[in-house]
Amino acid sequence: MLILALLTIAPVGYLLWQRREQPAAPKHLGLTFVGGILVWLATMSWPLGPHGDYLPWQVILAGAAMVALTIALAWCLPTEGAAIGWTAASGFALAWGVWAGLQDDSGLWGVGLIMVLLGVGSSLALVGWLTGVLRQRRAA
Repeated sequence: MLILALLTIAPVGYLLWQRREQPAAPKHLGLTFVGGILVWLATMSWPLGPHGDYLPWQVILAGAAMVALTIALAWCLPTEGAAIGWTAASGFALAWGVWAGLQDDSGLWGVGLIMVLLGVGSSLALVGWLTGVLRQRRAA
């Protein structure tokens, strides 16, 4: 479980510490992290497939909710769009990692955690960054 804390909580802590002087950034990043956890709990914490796997609509709903969360908070704080996307992915990955770590006997959940973090994190960071760019262009 140490890998879980190092890969999910430590980067968020660093982002919060780095942006501690900006009044709105820590609040938005904290909301985003908690939002990522809540999205996983609402959509993915109850596998419905025949072998305990996820149904396609659960994955689509989780993805849409994560994108909506990232866009909404990046729109409010456009200069931090990429950090918001990464923080949302970290919250989602933390929730998934706890669940997977408790259920996996092979030890491969750590590989899955890295794949979730890199895939979801880079995608949401891009979504957040693009949202921030569009918001700043619209304001100009």
